[in-house]
Amino acid sequence: MDQSTPPFTGLPNKTNSSSKAEAKPDSANSHQLDDCLEASAKKTLAPGSDGEHYLQKKYATEDRANAFYNAQVLDYLAPVMQDFIVKQEFMFVSTSDSHGECDCTSKFGTPGFIRVLNDKFIMYPERRGNGVFANLGNIIENPHIGLLIIDFFQDTIGLHINGKARIIEHEDLMKYEENLPQSILDEIELEGPRQPERWIMVEVEEAYVQCSKHIPLLKREDKRIDWGTDSAAAKKVDYFQLQGIPLYDRIGGDKSMEIAVDLFYKKVLEDELVGKFFEDVDMESQRLKQKSFLAMAFGGPYQYSGLDIRSGHKHLVDRFGLTDIHFDRVGAIFQETLIELRVPEKEIERMMEILGTFRGDVLGR
Repeated sequence: MDQSTPPFTGLPNKTNSSSKAEAKPDSANSHQLDDCLEASAKKTLAPGSDGEHYLQKKYATEDRANAFYNAQVLDYLAPVMQDFIVKQEFMFVSTSDSHGECDCTSKFGTPGFIRVLNDKFIMYPERRGNGVFANLGNIIENPHIGLLIIDFFQDTIGLHINGKARIIEHEDLMKYEENLPQSILDEIELEGPRQPERWIMVEVEEAYVQCSKHIPLLKREDKRIDWGTDSAAAKKVDYFQLQGIPLYDRIGGDKSMEIAVDLFYKKVLEDELVGKFFEDVDMESQRLKQKSFLAMAFGGPYQYSGLDIRSGHKHLVDRFGLTDIHFDRVGAIFQETLIELRVPEKEIERMMEILGTFRGDVLGR
Protein backbone atom coordinates (compact mmCIF):
# COMPACT_ATOMS: atom_id res chain seq x y z
CA MET A 1 0.00 0.00 0.00
CA ASP A 2 1.21 3.48 -0.77
CA GLN A 3 2.38 4.83 2.59
CA SER A 4 2.05 8.44 1.53
CA THR A 5 -1.67 8.31 0.76
CA PRO A 6 -4.38 7.76 3.40
CA PRO A 7 -6.44 4.71 2.42
CA PHE A 8 -10.12 4.89 1.51
CA THR A 9 -10.17 8.68 1.16
CA GLY A 10 -13.29 8.34 -0.96
CA LEU A 11 -15.35 7.05 1.97
CA PRO A 12 -17.69 9.58 3.62
CA ASN A 13 -16.60 11.32 6.80
CA LYS A 14 -18.60 10.96 9.97
CA THR A 15 -21.46 13.31 10.67
CA ASN A 16 -19.80 15.12 13.58
CA SER A 17 -16.44 16.65 12.75
CA SER A 18 -16.07 18.97 15.75
CA SER A 19 -12.74 18.80 17.55
CA LYS A 20 -14.30 18.32 20.97
CA ALA A 21 -17.56 16.75 22.12
CA GLU A 22 -19.70 19.36 23.80
CA ALA A 23 -20.53 18.72 27.44
CA LYS A 24 -21.84 20.95 30.19
CA PRO A 25 -19.55 21.10 33.24
CA ASP A 26 -20.98 20.97 36.73
CA SER A 27 -20.99 24.23 38.68
CA ALA A 28 -18.08 23.15 40.90
CA ASN A 29 -15.79 22.94 37.90
CA SER A 30 -17.17 25.83 35.86
CA HIS A 31 -14.60 28.33 37.11
CA GLN A 32 -11.79 25.93 36.23
CA LEU A 33 -13.27 25.56 32.75
CA ASP A 34 -13.25 29.35 32.36
CA ASP A 35 -9.57 29.42 33.31
CA CYS A 36 -8.89 26.54 30.95
CA LEU A 37 -10.63 28.26 28.03
CA GLU A 38 -8.69 31.43 28.73
CA ALA A 39 -5.45 29.46 28.69
CA SER A 40 -6.45 27.69 25.49
CA ALA A 41 -6.45 31.00 23.67
CA LYS A 42 -2.65 30.83 23.91
CA LYS A 43 -1.65 28.55 21.04
CA THR A 44 0.83 25.76 21.59
CA LEU A 45 2.41 23.06 19.46
CA ALA A 46 2.40 20.57 22.34
CA PRO A 47 0.22 17.46 22.02
CA GLY A 48 -2.69 16.95 24.37
CA SER A 49 -5.79 18.89 25.33
CA ASP A 50 -6.28 22.38 26.69
CA GLY A 51 -7.31 20.78 29.98
CA GLU A 52 -4.02 18.89 30.16
CA HIS A 53 -2.01 22.05 29.57
CA TYR A 54 -4.05 24.02 32.12
CA LEU A 55 -3.47 21.43 34.86
CA GLN A 56 0.21 21.04 33.97
CA LYS A 57 0.62 24.74 34.61
CA LYS A 58 -1.55 24.69 37.75
CA TYR A 59 0.33 21.75 39.30
CA ALA A 60 3.77 22.75 37.98
CA THR A 61 4.36 19.62 35.89
CA GLU A 62 5.02 21.35 32.56
CA ASP A 63 8.66 20.25 32.43
CA ARG A 64 7.76 16.59 33.07
CA ALA A 65 4.87 16.72 30.63
CA ASN A 66 6.95 18.34 27.89
CA ALA A 67 9.67 15.73 28.37
CA PHE A 68 7.06 13.00 27.90
CA TYR A 69 5.50 14.71 24.89
CA ASN A 70 8.87 15.20 23.22
CA ALA A 71 10.17 11.70 23.87
CA GLN A 72 7.06 9.54 23.57
CA VAL A 73 4.11 11.07 21.71
CA LEU A 74 3.87 10.68 17.95
CA ASP A 75 1.13 11.48 15.47
CA TYR A 76 1.81 8.24 13.60
CA LEU A 77 2.77 4.64 14.39
CA ALA A 78 6.49 3.96 14.63
CA PRO A 79 7.68 0.62 13.14
CA VAL A 80 7.99 -1.08 16.53
CA MET A 81 4.49 0.12 17.44
CA GLN A 82 3.15 -1.48 14.28
CA ASP A 83 4.90 -4.77 15.06
CA PHE A 84 3.51 -4.66 18.62
CA ILE A 85 -0.10 -4.11 17.47
CA VAL A 86 -0.29 -7.12 15.15
CA LYS A 87 0.83 -9.48 17.93
CA GLN A 88 -1.92 -8.50 20.38
CA GLU A 89 -5.18 -10.28 21.14
CA PHE A 90 -7.34 -7.58 22.73
CA MET A 91 -7.70 -3.87 23.28
CA PHE A 92 -9.88 -1.41 25.19
CA VAL A 93 -11.97 1.03 23.15
CA SER A 94 -13.36 4.34 24.46
CA THR A 95 -15.77 6.67 22.70
CA SER A 96 -18.24 9.42 23.63
CA ASP A 97 -21.37 10.80 22.06
CA SER A 98 -21.93 14.40 20.99
CA HIS A 99 -22.80 15.34 24.59
CA GLY A 100 -19.57 13.90 25.97
CA GLU A 101 -21.22 10.85 27.59
CA CYS A 102 -18.70 8.00 27.44
CA ASP A 103 -18.60 4.29 26.80
CA CYS A 104 -15.69 1.88 27.15
CA THR A 105 -15.60 -1.64 25.76
CA SER A 106 -13.09 -4.32 24.86
CA LYS A 107 -12.31 -6.11 21.60
CA PHE A 108 -10.84 -9.60 21.35
CA GLY A 109 -9.41 -11.74 18.58
CA THR A 110 -6.50 -13.90 17.57
CA PRO A 111 -3.15 -12.15 17.11
CA GLY A 112 -3.36 -9.97 14.04
CA PHE A 113 -7.07 -9.13 14.34
CA ILE A 114 -6.04 -5.48 14.58
CA ARG A 115 -4.72 -4.66 11.11
CA VAL A 116 -2.05 -2.03 10.54
CA LEU A 117 -2.72 -0.50 7.13
CA ASN A 118 0.17 1.96 7.33
CA ASP A 119 1.70 4.30 9.87
CA LYS A 120 -1.47 6.44 10.06
CA PHE A 121 -4.33 3.95 9.80
CA ILE A 122 -5.38 0.78 11.61
CA MET A 123 -8.56 -1.26 11.27
CA TYR A 124 -10.34 -3.92 13.29
CA PRO A 125 -13.45 -6.08 12.72
CA GLU A 126 -16.77 -5.44 14.42
CA ARG A 127 -18.40 -8.77 15.13
CA ARG A 128 -21.96 -9.63 16.10
CA GLY A 129 -22.73 -8.47 19.62
CA ASN A 130 -25.73 -7.57 21.75
CA GLY A 131 -27.19 -5.23 19.14
CA VAL A 132 -26.83 -2.11 21.30
CA PHE A 133 -24.06 -0.47 19.22
CA ALA A 134 -22.94 1.74 22.10
CA ASN A 135 -19.51 2.51 20.64
CA LEU A 136 -20.65 2.64 17.03
CA GLY A 137 -23.53 4.90 17.98
CA ASN A 138 -21.04 7.24 19.61
CA ILE A 139 -18.79 7.18 16.55
CA ILE A 140 -21.50 8.42 14.19
CA GLU A 141 -22.07 11.36 16.56
CA ASN A 142 -18.45 12.01 17.51
CA PRO A 143 -15.58 10.31 15.64
CA HIS A 144 -12.98 10.74 18.40
CA ILE A 145 -11.78 7.42 19.79
CA GLY A 146 -9.26 6.22 22.36
CA LEU A 147 -7.64 2.77 22.15
CA LEU A 148 -5.48 1.08 24.78
CA ILE A 149 -3.66 -2.09 23.70
CA ILE A 150 -1.84 -3.95 26.49
CA ASP A 151 0.48 -6.95 26.48
CA PHE A 152 -0.13 -8.69 29.83
CA PHE A 153 1.65 -11.94 28.93
CA GLN A 154 5.16 -11.15 27.76
CA ASP A 155 6.50 -7.60 27.95
CA THR A 156 3.83 -5.96 30.20
CA ILE A 157 3.69 -2.84 28.10
CA GLY A 158 0.87 -0.91 26.49
CA LEU A 159 0.16 1.42 23.60
CA HIS A 160 -2.31 4.30 23.56
CA ILE A 161 -3.81 5.34 20.23
CA ASN A 162 -6.07 8.37 19.95
CA GLY A 163 -7.64 9.37 16.69
CA LYS A 164 -10.76 9.54 14.56
CA ALA A 165 -12.85 6.49 13.72
CA ARG A 166 -15.24 5.66 10.92
CA ILE A 167 -17.54 2.71 10.34
CA ILE A 168 -16.99 0.84 7.06
CA GLU A 169 -19.42 -1.69 5.63
CA HIS A 170 -18.17 -4.65 3.59
CA GLU A 171 -19.45 -3.27 0.30
CA ASP A 172 -17.62 0.03 0.82
CA LEU A 173 -14.47 -1.75 1.89
CA MET A 174 -14.46 -3.97 -1.20
CA LYS A 175 -14.26 -0.88 -3.43
CA TYR A 176 -10.62 -0.74 -2.31
CA GLU A 177 -9.98 -4.45 -2.64
CA GLU A 178 -6.63 -3.99 -4.40
CA ASN A 179 -5.30 -2.02 -1.41
CA LEU A 180 -6.44 -4.44 1.30
CA PRO A 181 -4.33 -7.04 3.08
CA GLN A 182 -5.28 -10.57 2.07
CA SER A 183 -6.17 -11.38 5.68
CA ILE A 184 -9.03 -8.85 5.55
CA LEU A 185 -10.33 -10.28 2.29
CA ASP A 186 -10.19 -13.78 3.76
CA GLU A 187 -12.11 -12.69 6.84
CA ILE A 188 -14.83 -11.02 4.78
CA GLU A 189 -15.32 -14.32 2.95
CA LEU A 190 -15.94 -16.26 6.16
CA GLU A 191 -19.42 -17.68 6.57
CA GLY A 192 -21.64 -17.76 9.62
CA PRO A 193 -21.08 -15.97 12.92
CA ARG A 194 -17.30 -15.77 12.46
CA GLN A 195 -17.73 -13.26 9.66
CA PRO A 196 -17.37 -9.65 10.84
CA GLU A 197 -20.48 -7.54 10.39
CA ARG A 198 -18.47 -4.43 9.50
CA TRP A 199 -15.15 -2.72 10.23
CA ILE A 200 -13.82 0.22 12.19
CA MET A 201 -10.97 2.22 10.70
CA VAL A 202 -9.00 4.59 12.91
CA GLU A 203 -6.85 7.46 11.72
CA VAL A 204 -3.99 7.86 14.20
CA GLU A 205 -3.58 11.31 15.75
CA GLU A 206 -1.62 10.36 18.87
CA ALA A 207 0.37 7.25 19.74
CA TYR A 208 2.31 6.82 22.96
CA VAL A 209 3.46 4.26 25.48
CA GLN A 210 1.57 2.97 28.52
CA CYS A 211 4.51 2.36 30.84
CA SER A 212 5.18 -1.10 32.19
CA LYS A 213 5.66 -0.50 35.91
CA HIS A 214 2.05 -1.07 37.06
CA ILE A 215 0.97 -3.63 34.46
CA PRO A 216 0.73 -7.13 36.01
CA LEU A 217 2.36 -10.10 34.33
CA LEU A 218 -0.35 -12.66 33.73
CA LYS A 219 -0.13 -16.35 32.92
CA ARG A 220 -2.03 -17.60 29.92
CA GLU A 221 -4.29 -20.60 30.48
CA ASP A 222 -5.99 -22.68 27.82
CA LYS A 223 -9.59 -21.71 27.16
CA ARG A 224 -11.78 -22.88 24.33
CA ILE A 225 -13.29 -19.82 22.63
CA ASP A 226 -16.31 -19.98 20.36
CA TRP A 227 -16.16 -16.59 18.64
CA GLY A 228 -19.64 -16.86 17.18
CA THR A 229 -21.65 -18.38 20.01
CA ASP A 230 -24.93 -16.99 21.34
CA SER A 231 -24.99 -19.47 24.23
CA ALA A 232 -26.05 -17.73 27.43
CA ALA A 233 -23.99 -20.23 29.43
CA ALA A 234 -20.83 -19.66 27.39
CA LYS A 235 -21.30 -15.89 27.58
CA LYS A 236 -22.16 -15.98 31.33
CA VAL A 237 -24.83 -13.39 30.65
CA ASP A 238 -26.15 -13.37 34.22
CA TYR A 239 -22.78 -13.47 35.97
CA PHE A 240 -23.75 -10.35 37.95
CA GLN A 241 -27.12 -11.91 38.90
CA LEU A 242 -29.21 -9.08 37.48
CA GLN A 243 -32.36 -11.19 37.40
CA GLY A 244 -32.49 -11.01 41.20
CA ILE A 245 -32.60 -7.21 41.16
CA PRO A 246 -36.04 -5.66 41.95
CA LEU A 247 -38.17 -4.86 38.93
CA TYR A 248 -38.07 -1.11 39.68
CA ASP A 249 -34.27 -1.08 39.47
CA ARG A 250 -34.19 -3.30 36.38
CA ILE A 251 -36.25 -0.77 34.45
CA GLY A 252 -34.00 2.12 35.45
CA GLY A 253 -35.25 3.31 38.84
CA ASP A 254 -36.31 6.87 39.57
CA LYS A 255 -34.83 8.43 36.45
CA SER A 256 -36.61 6.07 34.07
CA MET A 257 -39.89 6.32 35.96
CA GLU A 258 -39.81 10.12 35.75
CA ILE A 259 -39.48 9.89 31.97
CA ALA A 260 -42.24 7.28 31.76
CA VAL A 261 -44.67 9.22 33.97
CA ASP A 262 -44.14 12.47 32.07
CA LEU A 263 -44.80 10.79 28.72
CA PHE A 264 -47.72 8.82 30.18
CA TYR A 265 -49.53 11.93 31.41
CA LYS A 266 -48.93 13.72 28.14
CA LYS A 267 -50.80 10.89 26.44
CA VAL A 268 -53.50 10.74 29.13
CA LEU A 269 -54.30 14.46 28.92
CA GLU A 270 -54.73 14.15 25.16
CA ASP A 271 -57.04 11.12 25.42
CA GLU A 272 -60.77 11.76 24.84
CA LEU A 273 -61.94 9.03 27.21
CA VAL A 274 -59.83 9.63 30.32
CA GLY A 275 -58.42 13.13 29.88
CA LYS A 276 -61.51 14.63 31.55
CA PHE A 277 -60.56 13.10 34.89
CA PHE A 278 -57.54 15.39 35.08
CA GLU A 279 -59.23 18.71 34.38
CA ASP A 280 -58.37 21.28 37.08
CA VAL A 281 -55.84 18.87 38.61
CA ASP A 282 -52.42 20.08 39.82
CA MET A 283 -50.44 17.92 37.40
CA GLU A 284 -47.08 18.53 39.06
CA SER A 285 -48.43 17.11 42.31
CA GLN A 286 -50.17 14.34 40.40
CA ARG A 287 -46.93 13.31 38.69
CA LEU A 288 -45.15 13.06 42.04
CA LYS A 289 -47.95 10.90 43.48
CA GLN A 290 -47.90 8.64 40.43
CA LYS A 291 -44.12 8.20 40.60
CA SER A 292 -44.38 7.26 44.28
CA PHE A 293 -47.18 4.78 43.57
CA LEU A 294 -45.35 3.12 40.69
CA ALA A 295 -42.14 2.91 42.70
CA MET A 296 -44.01 1.11 45.47
CA ALA A 297 -45.78 -1.18 43.01
CA PHE A 298 -42.62 -2.24 41.20
CA GLY A 299 -40.39 -2.71 44.25
CA GLY A 300 -38.91 0.75 44.67
CA PRO A 301 -38.05 2.54 47.93
CA TYR A 302 -41.33 4.44 48.41
CA GLN A 303 -44.31 3.81 50.67
CA TYR A 304 -47.88 3.64 49.39
CA SER A 305 -50.88 1.57 50.48
CA GLY A 306 -54.20 0.31 49.17
CA LEU A 307 -55.96 2.72 51.54
CA ASP A 308 -54.13 5.63 49.91
CA ILE A 309 -55.23 4.42 46.49
CA ARG A 310 -58.88 3.99 47.57
CA SER A 311 -59.12 7.42 49.19
CA GLY A 312 -57.34 9.07 46.28
CA HIS A 313 -59.76 7.67 43.69
CA LYS A 314 -63.03 7.69 45.67
CA HIS A 315 -64.19 11.07 44.39
CA LEU A 316 -63.51 9.95 40.80
CA VAL A 317 -65.76 6.92 41.30
CA ASP A 318 -68.51 8.82 43.14
CA ARG A 319 -68.60 12.07 41.19
CA PHE A 320 -67.24 11.22 37.74
CA GLY A 321 -68.23 7.59 37.28
CA LEU A 322 -64.79 5.97 37.08
CA THR A 323 -65.29 2.39 35.80
CA ASP A 324 -63.45 -0.62 34.42
CA ILE A 325 -63.53 0.94 30.98
CA HIS A 326 -61.50 3.90 32.20
CA PHE A 327 -59.15 1.69 34.22
CA ASP A 328 -58.46 -0.42 31.12
CA ARG A 329 -57.86 2.64 28.97
CA VAL A 330 -55.38 4.15 31.42
CA GLY A 331 -53.61 0.78 31.57
CA ALA A 332 -53.44 0.61 27.79
CA ILE A 333 -51.93 4.11 27.65
CA PHE A 334 -49.32 3.15 30.22
CA GLN A 335 -48.46 0.03 28.23
CA GLU A 336 -48.15 2.12 25.05
CA THR A 337 -45.80 4.42 26.94
CA LEU A 338 -43.58 1.54 28.04
CA ILE A 339 -43.44 0.14 24.51
CA GLU A 340 -42.54 3.55 23.09
CA LEU A 341 -39.73 3.84 25.66
CA ARG A 342 -38.46 0.38 24.64
CA VAL A 343 -38.90 -1.29 28.01
CA PRO A 344 -38.26 -5.04 27.54
CA GLU A 345 -41.37 -7.05 26.73
CA LYS A 346 -41.07 -9.39 29.69
CA GLU A 347 -40.74 -6.42 32.05
CA ILE A 348 -43.82 -4.78 30.51
CA GLU A 349 -45.80 -7.99 31.00
CA ARG A 350 -44.80 -8.13 34.66
CA MET A 351 -45.55 -4.43 35.22
CA MET A 352 -49.01 -4.70 33.68
CA GLU A 353 -49.70 -7.82 35.71
CA ILE A 354 -48.82 -5.94 38.91
CA LEU A 355 -50.91 -2.90 38.00
CA GLY A 356 -53.88 -5.14 37.32
CA THR A 357 -53.91 -6.18 40.99
CA PHE A 358 -54.83 -2.61 41.98
CA ARG A 359 -58.10 -2.58 40.04
CA GLY A 360 -60.24 -3.20 43.12
CA ASP A 361 -58.55 -0.45 45.16
CA VAL A 362 -58.81 2.10 42.33
CA LEU A 363 -62.49 1.34 41.70
CA GLY A 364 -63.38 1.12 45.40
CA ARG A 365 -64.40 -2.53 45.50
